[in-house]
Amino acid sequence: MSLEDWLNKRWYPAAEGGIDSSMPLPLLAPLELAFRQGSRLRKLRNSPEPLPVPVIVVGNITVGGAGKTPLVAELGRWLQERGRKPGIISRGYGGRAKHYPYSVSAQSHPLESGDEPLMLHLMTGLPVMVSPKRAEAAEALIAEHGCDVIISDDGLQHYGLWRSMEICVVDGQRGLGNEHLLPRGPLRESPERLGSVDMVVVNGEPNALVESQCGDQADFVMELAPSLWHQFNLDQTSTLKLESGPEAGPCHAVAAIGNPQRFFNALRNLGYTVMEMPFPDHHQFTQHELQLDGETPVIMTMKDAVKCRDFWQSHWWAMEVQAQLPDIFYQRIHQHLESFQPA
Repeated sequence: MSLEDWLNKRWYPAAEGGIDSSMPLPLLAPLELAFRQGSRLRKLRNSPEPLPVPVIVVGNITVGGAGKTPLVAELGRWLQERGRKPGIISRGYGGRAKHYPYSVSAQSHPLESGDEPLMLHLMTGLPVMVSPKRAEAAEALIAEHGCDVIISDDGLQHYGLWRSMEICVVDGQRGLGNEHLLPRGPLRESPERLGSVDMVVVNGEPNALVESQCGDQADFVMELAPSLWHQFNLDQTSTLKLESGPEAGPCHAVAAIGNPQRFFNALRNLGYTVMEMPFPDHHQFTQHELQLDGETPVIMTMKDAVKCRDFWQSHWWAMEVQAQLPDIFYQRIHQHLESFQPA
């Protein structure tokens, strides 16, 4: 069992079939206290200058995937369809560019840009700017692309970035786990943080645990629906968007995301017989790792596919999911933009 699996069984006992305890990982309590104090100090030390355009931060308070990136993509598409000029900023986890801010293009390599920024650019076609200092990335998007709305992919805890709106995404099955802070639990901030954000979006119908943890703070339920299939061209830079993927049947399912079971279950719901291949979040693939039988379809997430372009094979497929939200969610976004006044 990997360390990640070992921790997940203790962080998310209800969702992972793990160890349910009223005192989880007690030896880590001093480290949890130190993390809590460090988080408070980091917040107090930052008083960023406002930006001239709305900045919408989409993030979570847990480590691992909660579904924020598909929501970022959907929000960007929705804004663009309504005549706005949105741009996306990211820290670019897993990438190391030669300079920052780094402008993501279709030719970018995930080792430079990070996997999620490249995925977002390929999915939406929107300008994506990466920098460990997200405010720097936002300023570059405004100056270079004339963006009138900035969407931050993650960053609720990045208090060096000024924001006009905060959206927190919560996994509908995992929720807040054991409700402890790192490293004793999966939380990057305390559960009370949900009360200070503008909207809480639950990814998937919440189970009883999540309902009890979020209570009336959960504003909307989001569903992730398969929307397009992708295969990369031989030039390894562009992607073909297809209406249908491989025929339902056996497949190797590859996922290096925060919650791979969500992806595996989605494929099963489409009729596939799934041979699971989970990897740690943000894993950098090698060609050797995916040399399987050469015939059975290999299906992966878009986030993983962008890391496999250099050795893409014809029987590999990437499944894009689209966030589906109620109309009132978009009404809240519209109201915020209409009422925004530059400082």
